[in-house]
Amino acid sequence: MSVHPLVEAVDRDAIIRIASQLIAIPSTSGEEKAVMDFVADWCAERNIDFTIVANDPNRPNVIVSIGDPATGPTIAMNGHLDTVPVSDPDAWISGPFEPRVSEDGKKLFGRGASDMKSSVGVMLYVIDTLKHTPLKGCLQAHVVSDEELSARFGTLAVIEEIKAGNLPRPDYVLIGEKSDLKVRNAERGILALEVIFHGRASHTAAARATGINAIAKAAKGILALEGDIDKFHPAIGKPVISVNMIEAGVAHNVVPGEAKISVDRRLIPGETKDSVVAEIRAQLDAVAATDPDFKYTLIVDPEDHYIEANITEEDSPLVQAIQASIRSVTGQEPEYFVAWAGATDGRFYRKEGIDTVGYGPYGENAHGANEAGYIDDLVTEAKVYIETATRLLNAGR
Repeated sequence: MSVHPLVEAVDRDAIIRIASQLIAIPSTSGEEKAVMDFVADWCAERNIDFTIVANDPNRPNVIVSIGDPATGPTIAMNGHLDTVPVSDPDAWISGPFEPRVSEDGKKLFGRGASDMKSSVGVMLYVIDTLKHTPLKGCLQAHVVSDEELSARFGTLAVIEEIKAGNLPRPDYVLIGEKSDLKVRNAERGILALEVIFHGRASHTAAARATGINAIAKAAKGILALEGDIDKFHPAIGKPVISVNMIEAGVAHNVVPGEAKISVDRRLIPGETKDSVVAEIRAQLDAVAATDPDFKYTLIVDPEDHYIEANITEEDSPLVQAIQASIRSVTGQEPEYFVAWAGATDGRFYRKEGIDTVGYGPYGENAHGANEAGYIDDLVTEAKVYIETATRLLNAGR
């Protein structure tokens, strides 16, 4: 099937221009209002409908819409405009808020160029490109704040408005986070755990007589837990476990009677909280079977932040449409994004039962100096988004 005519007309310079305008406005998490005001003004200048959603007026979200949800499906493209702070300004070749195209024309530099202002620029470009195209349905951009921190003022606030009936509920969501132009239809879940290892405090002089060193017991526990997990999911790859914090000791001459570690476990589809906890207990119990002084307490999800592994299955119309669009636009077979990647706001839409797929460009140095997005990838992203939207909304077909 041939691509939609607007795919071939994608304007590289226009994408660079809107992405650069967004990058030039500082918008560290908590300070997003100026960049969101720019998006609202940009829409108003082009007669594109938009709605402001905010549970904090200084941290708004802009919902940009074309088409009519009463005539067909609603597709939302989600992207955030908050960024992390600049911690190393002297390491930048040019200022972090002075967008710059590399001499070879391949990269766009600036804070947010990869994560993820350039991709939001693509979404706005796609909306503007399709605004005069008859759509059987609605195409939106959910331009949000607060992704880098809690999402409470961003995507979660938008979803609350959807649940309240104040915004149309999307049938499909596209997440523009970096995915190296691969299909990201699944995300790992997140489970935090704490393990307290119990020893017996004593004076150092009596360490071998009356003390049981909880740090030594924690070391055994850490070695039992750390390592590769021999599982694999074709859409996302392997699960991960990492011991990331340890607390122990009260003085240099006191054998510690207690040591606590914090564990971050990332789950793949098919794993559950219960199954993971059972595995961790089994690993620790195996140590206890060889050491009568190895005693521990396991605390599961201490802050109640558990996130299930989430997936939009391959037979979803959205997955099928974006895969077909990739084939048509690039001439290549689509790949799944099997990578060591963190969570995105896509998990919140999937939790509401909304089919969600991540598809975004390659980038480098996100959160660091000389952050850059790859311009050819932005152009491909725009083409795939246009092709996917017009397929699902039967526009000009």
